Amino acid sequence: MWKFWIKTAVAFAGGALAMHMVRQAQENNVRFHTFSSAKIPTKADPIELLFISDIHRRRIADEILDMARERCDAVLIGGDLTERAAPKARTEENLQKLVELAPVYFVRGNNDDEVDQQWLAASLHKYGVSYLDNKRTTITIKETPVTIIGLSDRDYSEEELDKLFADKQDTYTIVLCHYPNVSHSLHGRDVDVMLCGHTHGGQIRVFGFGLEKKGGLVQEGGFLKLVSNGYGTTSVPLRLGAAPEVHAITIKPSTAKVEE
Repeated sequence: MWKFWIKTAVAFAGGALAMHMVRQAQENNVRFHTFSSAKIPTKADPIELLFISDIHRRRIADEILDMARERCDAVLIGGDLTERAAPKARTEENLQKLVELAPVYFVRGNNDDEVDQQWLAASLHKYGVSYLDNKRTTITIKETPVTIIGLSDRDYSEEELDKLFADKQDTYTIVLCHYPNVSHSLHGRDVDVMLCGHTHGGQIRVFGFGLEKKGGLVQEGGFLKLVSNGYGTTSVPLRLGAAPEVHAITIKPSTAKVEE
């Protein structure tokens, strides 16, 4: 009889854990970050960005959009907007939702490579999304120039990076890249913050351990590096110990430069 109760308890615990992992995968967590820089004019209004990566098959929840609607100057997508198993209609629905918030800038991830590239490019064009496929652009947000450099590959030669960083400008510079490890190639370059995803924070972590490091913000190579746990899931729609997240980023003038 005791074996029966042990098996029942194990089955119950396993079912409860599975339900928790399903629920965690559907959470809508927003991480708030505030960065300061002397490159932002002293009297300029803070710049507000929404950073989201690794959407995959997930539908972006209205509560995320409602949070960002009043505080978003630009949306940055850090790759894996879609994947082979994602319905095309859902991907386009997500794009339509994001472009209603603000101008959108996108860089490719590995799962984006699985889909029809003509359809992907056409969809981005249809919704007016800027596709930064190893390209850079400088935009003006609240009278502050901001440079966004999109890196789509896993590895770069010095020559390739020299071309992308050739036009040095005294602008706040964001590197948008799916792959966190590319940061090692950027040390010493004119970068203020790098935004990336890809790892899902390990997605499933047991007693704090996972196949990948948990996402977070670190200082590296003279710039800030924000690695997101991502919003969706891949392989299995489960998470444990690496909750999904999107990021609301505020960039304000450096307090050291504020004039009395």
